Amino acid sequence: METIQTMASDLLINLALGIITLLGAYGMYYITRAAGKVREQTRQIKDQQRRQLLLDALDDVETLATVTVAAIEQTTAKELREAVMDGKVSKDELIALSLDAFEDIKAKVAPEAQRVIADNLGSFDDYLTRLIESKVLEIKAATGQ
Repeated sequence: METIQTMASDLLINLALGIITLLGAYGMYYITRAAGKVREQTRQIKDQQRRQLLLDALDDVETLATVTVAAIEQTTAKELREAVMDGKVSKDELIALSLDAFEDIKAKVAPEAQRVIADNLGSFDDYLTRLIESKVLEIKAATGQ
């Protein structure tokens, strides 16, 4: 009976991991589409100076997001995800970690850059959230997680 329970548990874990992977693939697809939409909106900006300000702000935010997410991934996130999978830690701690990354990046981005992004793309917070998710998926894919 214990063997059957162990096999069933392993099957459920593998199924859950498969679903998470599939959701990650769909997430990457939609993030890529969103990034394409952002690029298209950027191309439509007629004023060259405003476009350059926007591109500079986007580059700065992307660089900050890449550095911050990579640092968190190296120091904390991998072990925390494993602890969540093992049931040792609540998923809330992983969510709190992503919120910490969000707040850290937002604090480092100049208010003018935030305004430029918000004026051209809508919400800076939404853009930053999608960017962080994209960077996490990129790093996880690059490291084979």
